[in-house]
Amino acid sequence: MLGWTEDGLAKAWRALAKQETNEDWRFVHLTSLGEVSIEAGCHFPAGREALIVAFPRAWPINSARLPEGAGFDVVLVTDKAALAGRTAIALVRRAEGAPDIFAAMVVNVLCALENAAGGNAQTVVDAFIDRVTEWQTFMARRHRPLSLEAQVGLMGELWMLNRLLDSTLGQDALNCWQGPLHAAQDFHIRGGAIEVKSTAGVGGFLARINSVEQLDTDRTPLFLCALRFEERDDGQSLVDVVARLRDRLMETGHRRTFDALLLILGYLDEHAQHYGRVLTMKEAGGFHATGEMPRLRRSSLPAAVRSAAYVLDLDALGVPVLPISDLLTAFELT
Repeated sequence: MLGWTEDGLAKAWRALAKQETNEDWRFVHLTSLGEVSIEAGCHFPAGREALIVAFPRAWPINSARLPEGAGFDVVLVTDKAALAGRTAIALVRRAEGAPDIFAAMVVNVLCALENAAGGNAQTVVDAFIDRVTEWQTFMARRHRPLSLEAQVGLMGELWMLNRLLDSTLGQDALNCWQGPLHAAQDFHIRGGAIEVKSTAGVGGFLARINSVEQLDTDRTPLFLCALRFEERDDGQSLVDVVARLRDRLMETGHRRTFDALLLILGYLDEHAQHYGRVLTMKEAGGFHATGEMPRLRRSSLPAAVRSAAYVLDLDALGVPVLPISDLLTAFELT
């Protein structure tokens, strides 16, 4: 994430918190994405933390499009002295907004801006507004505990995240976890991808494929990873797995990024009592999504079919099952 961690953001905000004279804003530069400048800031008189996206000239922005949500505001910055001719949008914590959740949101927004960095300035501002709008929806949602199916799905993604953290990717593995950010596949690794499907059932392994693009993409290599868990007393609960990853990522200053991804997926600590089921890995393997592997392909579908979801019987694919080590080797991660 642009070389910035949650600790770096906290330090930047602390350094800005003391108001000088009667200024409305104080800024510190974080990074540049082409002609777009990303700043950390404080808005006075309350000294509220902010993330600012600034453009080098007058930029047409429809203020009616700017989202707002519980705990934060999105506003146009009008301090001409501070901006020196630039146009800027600020994500600002409200007084009642929880600092931890706001910081998690900022880290997540920074990741979205980094992913949009290859586009023009309009692409960056669109990415900013879209991601904050998603957080607006998240904040307004009445959250229920994850379903049993969703818990197993998250366990599988976290198992794969642990494997990737142990690989030569190291801490960069966290940036590869793109499923919470609405990517077609769970993990984007260099030019390729891994989609993770998990089950704790005792019958056949039926995997729901959520879109044609999930197993039909220009990313290569593409693997479908199949993880089969079973309930055993010596297993781990979802709470255990999350806690261990938090400890691991705390050491490198990436816990806030991890927490933001968990929040987007609907994992809330207040629901921990619902996540006591203990699971252990029974089987782990992968399928190379190429050649004769059964799956829907965009090129073979009628043009009138705009989208589709389907179910694959992973026990009946009729293609070789590869060990996870072979998947890692394909990405040169061993």
